[in-house]
Amino acid sequence: MSALFEPERRRRLILQRGRERMISNRHPWIFSGAIHREHGSSDAAVADLYDSAGTLLASGFYSAHSQIRLRVMSFGEPFQLPLLEERIVRAFASRKALLDRGTDALRLLNSEGDLVSGLIVDAYGDTLVVEIGSAGLDALRGEVLRILQREKRPRSIVFKNDLPTRKKERISLEDVVVGEAPGEVVITENGIRFVVTPGAGQKTGFFLDQRENRSLARTLSGDGEVLNLFSYSGAFGVYAAAGGATMVEEVDISGPAIELARRNHQMLGSPAQIEFRVTDVFDHLRKLENDGRQFDLVVCDPPAFARSRGDVDRASRGYKDINLHALRLVRPGGHLMTFSCSGHIDATLFQKIIFGAALDAPRNPSIVGRLTAGRDHPVSIDCPEGEYLKGLLLQVR
Repeated sequence: MSALFEPERRRRLILQRGRERMISNRHPWIFSGAIHREHGSSDAAVADLYDSAGTLLASGFYSAHSQIRLRVMSFGEPFQLPLLEERIVRAFASRKALLDRGTDALRLLNSEGDLVSGLIVDAYGDTLVVEIGSAGLDALRGEVLRILQREKRPRSIVFKNDLPTRKKERISLEDVVVGEAPGEVVITENGIRFVVTPGAGQKTGFFLDQRENRSLARTLSGDGEVLNLFSYSGAFGVYAAAGGATMVEEVDISGPAIELARRNHQMLGSPAQIEFRVTDVFDHLRKLENDGRQFDLVVCDPPAFARSRGDVDRASRGYKDINLHALRLVRPGGHLMTFSCSGHIDATLFQKIIFGAALDAPRNPSIVGRLTAGRDHPVSIDCPEGEYLKGLLLQVR
């Protein structure tokens, strides 16, 4: 048992009067403004939250410098190490049905969605990429490492530490590799191969959350022309080519991303015509429109335009602009698959933005599907903030 769980090493927090509702709602984040006072070890990894009468309310990972002062692991009882082990093991077990001969890359543990706030574990074959977003959990990294090695026996574990949350927590931003340095690996997803450098590039190396949406795109692409915007490593376009698309255009502002997309298409070996564009997506959409181009499927999966609440208005304008032009490029009867991964723009607002874009396009699309992250990215019903990815499948009349 780690000494960090001993009584003398734990921080004691007292809840402000009138803030009890967040406990009854079982939200895993207790913010600093809800704390009346605290005392005990200043470098604690674990803290216990009490009401003014001394009743234990919640217990979990402690962060001295974050607005999220406590990431709750248990309510009404003290958090101990076996609970962390149990939840990691349970999360891994729940993914067994998703790992088969056709897929060896997915998210094994999704933070609040698997009841371990601040921890993400992604698998790329026999390499794991781990993101730890809280100081308390980072102090227990050795225990996390022990559990991962015991349960998965990976060749490599990459602790991806260059994260905005870690900067706020004032903990190390240097990546750490345990085992062999992974370098490039080839993963398989639904039978399709992709080149990935675990821990590098976007996300933890690949957009694992879009796996099921890529499969949907594959079914929509047969004998059609497909435009993949913000393509990154070209995954949606590769799926489209695998689904029988006759032409795929990959568009991204990053030259290295487009080069990776080129390599992924070469591995697939599809007879489809593939075009690669290193350019600003907003500018390219206007050029395509001026050229009179149209497509049977347009995929629009931009980066997060809203990093904070203050960005929402500007981001909404960006989403409207890009979807307005994307809609104009869809042939009658074709589809637009459009996404937002901005956590500060919820599904209701996103649909309103797309409605405004359709009015101004002007096009008359119908919603034929609502899209979200795959089953390996569960969302806790107690913490809806975890549902960052939302999308719409539109058929354009």
